[in-house]
Amino acid sequence: MTRQPNDIVDVFSLIVMGEPDECWPWMGTFGGRSRDKRPYYMASGKRYMAYRLVYELVHGWIDPRSSILHSCDNGGYPVGCCNPAHLRLGTTKENADDMMDRERHGLPKNVINAIRRLIDQGKTQEDIAQLYGVSRETVSAIKTGRTYKHVIEESNDAT
Repeated sequence: MTRQPNDIVDVFSLIVMGEPDECWPWMGTFGGRSRDKRPYYMASGKRYMAYRLVYELVHGWIDPRSSILHSCDNGGYPVGCCNPAHLRLGTTKENADDMMDRERHGLPKNVINAIRRLIDQGKTQEDIAQLYGVSRETVSAIKTGRTYKHVIEESNDAT
């Protein structure tokens, strides 16, 4: 993007800048895929991820293949943190690993384990799906191991 001075001013005018350690919420547009409501900025008819643009404005050009990782876990709607102190460069794999480690991708581990216990108790997939607000297909995928294979049942034994 060839940035004009007013683009830079516009971007930062859409951020509520607080203390250095706080999240700085994006007040501009959010959008994207159905569940992925990330903040973006439009310039010259193109869409730019807001926090990626902020990182680039503060630190200089970055490789388009790089990912921006949030230390605060507030990259999406409703916050869309744009505090440069909360942003760092990483690879796509690092971003995916970070999302899995912090349970920001999909269902939390405790929910997966609870669903598995209900399946073992003979509850119907339909009832479990309704209880957790997921599709029956999601419950089926957990049951058959098509998804969430990485989640290991944690023992609740107090012995």
